[in-house]
Amino acid sequence: MNHNGEKEKWWVHLSYRVARGVAVVAFAFSLIVCILLIANYLQLKAVDPLNNPALTILLEKLQLEPNDEELRDEIRAIDLLARKAYFTSQWQIRTGGFMLLAGIVLFIVCIKIMKELRPRIPQPGKPRSEDSIFRSKSLARRLIATGGAVLLGVSLLFAFLSYDDLTGKGVLKLSSAGKMGSEQEDEIAGLSADENPGGKLEPIQEGAIDYPSPEEQMGNWPSFRGPGGIGIASADNTPTFWDGKSGEGILWKAALPKPGLNSPILWQDLLFLSGADEDGQEVYCFDRHTGELLWNRQINDIPGSSAVLPEVSPDTGYAAPTMTTDGRKVFAIFPTGDIVCFDFEGNRVWAKNLGMPENHYGHASSLIIYKSRLLVQYDDAAEPRLIALDAATGKSQGEIQREAAASWASPILVNTGSRYELILSATPYLTSYDPETGEEIWRIECLMGEVGPSPSYAAGRVFAVNQYALLAAIDIENREILWEAYEDLPDASSPLATDNYLIVPTNYGIVTCFNAETGAVLWTHEFDNGFYSSPILVGDMVYLMDRSGVMHIFMADEEFLLVEESELGERSDSTPAFMDDLIYIRGIENLYCIGNSDE
Repeated sequence: MNHNGEKEKWWVHLSYRVARGVAVVAFAFSLIVCILLIANYLQLKAVDPLNNPALTILLEKLQLEPNDEELRDEIRAIDLLARKAYFTSQWQIRTGGFMLLAGIVLFIVCIKIMKELRPRIPQPGKPRSEDSIFRSKSLARRLIATGGAVLLGVSLLFAFLSYDDLTGKGVLKLSSAGKMGSEQEDEIAGLSADENPGGKLEPIQEGAIDYPSPEEQMGNWPSFRGPGGIGIASADNTPTFWDGKSGEGILWKAALPKPGLNSPILWQDLLFLSGADEDGQEVYCFDRHTGELLWNRQINDIPGSSAVLPEVSPDTGYAAPTMTTDGRKVFAIFPTGDIVCFDFEGNRVWAKNLGMPENHYGHASSLIIYKSRLLVQYDDAAEPRLIALDAATGKSQGEIQREAAASWASPILVNTGSRYELILSATPYLTSYDPETGEEIWRIECLMGEVGPSPSYAAGRVFAVNQYALLAAIDIENREILWEAYEDLPDASSPLATDNYLIVPTNYGIVTCFNAETGAVLWTHEFDNGFYSSPILVGDMVYLMDRSGVMHIFMADEEFLLVEESELGERSDSTPAFMDDLIYIRGIENLYCIGNSDE
């Protein structure tokens, strides 16, 4: 009995000492994390890519020397490094907040264990009075409570400051979801009746407006990355070799009046582009067979349009969003908030101003059409929203306020087999809407940072990605993340999804091919130049234009198999358009039509 009593005392003493040691370590750990959070937060405030003095000086210098390509590259490099440091700091703050909370919880648990074990440990020496014991315990409790409250308060303060600071800059919003199981899944999927903003768009009047069938759209190239915006071309005899310098394979070449980073759209015999600079905004219509400029229209005299131009970066400019067409009219939008509609003869049908978006790089989200409805992803730092306009009149059909940060991604419209879904990408959610009603179908929290790449879709899977964040593959029916990847992610170029593969290019030249179902990396290839243009699937080949103007053509396969590399002869950041076995490429200064030599 005595032996058992001694053993119990030994075990109680050991447990107490362990709990006390862990409590001390947890307290010290929490204190260190707290100090690091303060330092990191101050660093985050200092490293702001939007107010980088060196970048500001270089941008001013670029205005005086607009053709200095080395200066442009230096600006891009500094901008990328600043943003990388910025997003790393925000990740550290979020992770540090969780670590601090964990340290506090562990500290409190250990103190609780010590409190339970303390009465069982015999105290040597003269017994203290009950009042002394009470005061001692009371003081200890107050110290513990005060220390815990201070640490917890600091944790909540930095969580709030991080949330508030990052929300307006297009970066991570901290999740309040701490639940697990079906309740959390319903919340993430956007199925909660309280959160679902459904039914905010006016109904489409079926039969009242003539709009193209899905078959008509598939036979043309009506929007950014083609029908639905997913990067799949229907051509099957597209050329693989040309040389812009010698003219081989170049059917025609036309000078562009104004610069722009938007991509060509095509309908039957016509090709449309927009261009803009500090002196004005324009829309162009070309004969796609000959390259003749059929008409050029300036965009002016729009009610509500500001006389002050927005701030834009050189990588975005004043004409980044790609136009769209319903096969009867064409639509263009600009960073000023001006949106305009022309008929195919160049007559202005309607125009309006949506309010200048507060995007520090300039507005870049492209337009897309669903039936007779023009849809605008208008995610800025002030009032992110999805806007629906009647394509025939420009009249508002409703707006959906979005829980999103500023985004430069473009929407995609996919047919899942059972319905159409309009999918938008912006921090922190990838969100799906019913384009008919505006009802939110689902949302997945998987994004952070300033989102530039658009989502991609194939075989029931949608892919969302952003540099310095992650790549998420999502099952569109089960509404769950299938797999994630974190390395070699794009800054601007959108991924290309097929039934079996996902092609992901980067702005520094690395291209990765994933198994679309499992996320396994099948191959990685490094090119000499980076990519802003998005890859397009033509048959079983991928066409990907780098920033120097070289088109890299390779097989959509589990191994990297290069087919050809063809040079345009000038730089290009736009995504090519494909129709009737012809390729249309917008260079920095010229528009090209490329075809097989026997045509």
